[in-house]
Amino acid sequence: MLLQRDPGFFAIPPGVLRLTRVAPNPAAPCDCVRYLLVGDATAGPITALWPDPGETAPAASVTTDAPFRLKIVHFNDLHGQVTQFTPGGAQPVFARMAGYLRDLRARYAHHARCGVLAFSAGDDSVGSVFDALIGDCPAAFQMHAAYRLYSAAAIDACALGNHDLDLGPRLLAQALLADADFPLLSANLAGCSWLSGLYFPAALYVVKGLRVAVIGLTTPGQIAPHPDSTLHLVDPIAVVHNLLPILREISDVRIVLSHLGYSLRASSATVLMAGDVELAEALPPGSIHAILGGHTHHVLNEQGLSAHNIVNGIPIAQAGKMGEFVGEVDITVGRRSAAVTSVQLLPTRELPVDEAFEAAHVAPLVQAVQPIFTEDLGAVVDHPDLSIDAVRNEFAAGESALANFVTDALVARCRLAGFAVDFAAIDATCIAAGLPPGRLTYGDWFRVMPYADTVRICTITGAQLAHLLHDNALRADRPEEAHTERGFLHFSRAVRYAIRLGDARTAAAVVAATVDGRPLAEQQARIFQVACTSFMHTPAGAWERQAGDRLSVSFFDPRLLPKEDTSLFVRNELVAFIRAQGGVTAAGGAQRDGRVVVE
Repeated sequence: MLLQRDPGFFAIPPGVLRLTRVAPNPAAPCDCVRYLLVGDATAGPITALWPDPGETAPAASVTTDAPFRLKIVHFNDLHGQVTQFTPGGAQPVFARMAGYLRDLRARYAHHARCGVLAFSAGDDSVGSVFDALIGDCPAAFQMHAAYRLYSAAAIDACALGNHDLDLGPRLLAQALLADADFPLLSANLAGCSWLSGLYFPAALYVVKGLRVAVIGLTTPGQIAPHPDSTLHLVDPIAVVHNLLPILREISDVRIVLSHLGYSLRASSATVLMAGDVELAEALPPGSIHAILGGHTHHVLNEQGLSAHNIVNGIPIAQAGKMGEFVGEVDITVGRRSAAVTSVQLLPTRELPVDEAFEAAHVAPLVQAVQPIFTEDLGAVVDHPDLSIDAVRNEFAAGESALANFVTDALVARCRLAGFAVDFAAIDATCIAAGLPPGRLTYGDWFRVMPYADTVRICTITGAQLAHLLHDNALRADRPEEAHTERGFLHFSRAVRYAIRLGDARTAAAVVAATVDGRPLAEQQARIFQVACTSFMHTPAGAWERQAGDRLSVSFFDPRLLPKEDTSLFVRNELVAFIRAQGGVTAAGGAQRDGRVVVE
């Protein structure tokens, strides 16, 4: 039976969690009993636990005459890549992971002192063509491919990732009700009426008598805004402290399933408030036995548990991204305590495919998405700026025909939707691949724009735009320096200017800047509306921190501008524009027109 919205969610007072027993997943082993902790863990310390009528909190029952081994299979940031579409055909990913989990469970099914649990640390969607089956509104929803497969493989719980919210809480709620036979965990999420009763701060599993408590955490960074939602995320450290006293009373092992990211120093994704390292540093010794992480796509402990990843006595694990690894953590429970005794990462490509799982569960999803993946959108013009080499090597070096096409399309689509934008700006965060000349399919464009970025409308003055253009000159790739992501912006055709690189990065300057054909210097007080993406400049944070100190410059942060978040998805708007233009064509804007000249 799939999860149902909890009708008693709103009747639980602050400081109390309800302990409710839920039916087992029919696909799961019969040696595990599932409980959910229902209520709000964000308001303050949890002082009481209310078991459902007729239930009691499970008592300790694992004897201490011999060690008990808990084996935890974990993965993170699959981003819907349950199958990888390659020129050679569909290549199984999740069927390999599911097969490994099935074999592990079978190996220990009759072992009285060994149990198996399996978890995802979040970002289970957004990044594959299977997102099209979720749709962009409740009426278009067909299925959540990853959740459906997780249920079939009897995954025990998932943490809520930031990208799981990209398509909006209404669609996430629909996906949970339709396809999830596991709990979605997030202890530090609050204020989301669409998800009320569908996510939980923690879960409790009794595996062959061993009580395992699992807390879910979600990063506050990079949460896509939605007009119909008031959700917010609070300090994860405070929330874990709220939960620990009550969980210590009812569990033998405590796990944090974290989508916070590895640490505040991570550069692969925005980490706010705390990462796993900062969380571990702030917890009492022995309170948590392991943190299974995600969000920053770290490959941790590839050669076994590294001392660098044991913080305040708490091991931290993470298994890369896109299904490239399956992690396995062993926790041994002895007479006095529990401790991690083994950690490993298994390359997924080396695992055998569960052919029965692939045929029964994955193949129907591939068949469902195939017509979408192969839809013909039109022609692609033969232009060197559209090649993958240009995207990788020259996107931030000057004008780009591909960027011109995208920015001009955003202006046209925003105006069609009723937003009076003056121009658009993008950086490399929304372009992941290039396009060869020829026919263009939806799958081809999905590889160019794999993520569900939304359109944001910012208000900027002419004086601020002049500052932004100067800031952009500081970010441009220089021929004598190694290229890294610096957040270089491309603008639609209304904005034209030249960059003089000078002898050093700090000497870069902007000249001859115009907007709508008039010198920008004459429009300092004018108010402009600029369309951009919701993740603009985000990956540039690492370079900004380093270069800001080294170059003694203060960078312009467009994320601080007054803004209006729309419900427009960048990829959807570009696909609609491409259909209307008959492809990625020169007439549609895929050409250079001299809007930026690098001298």
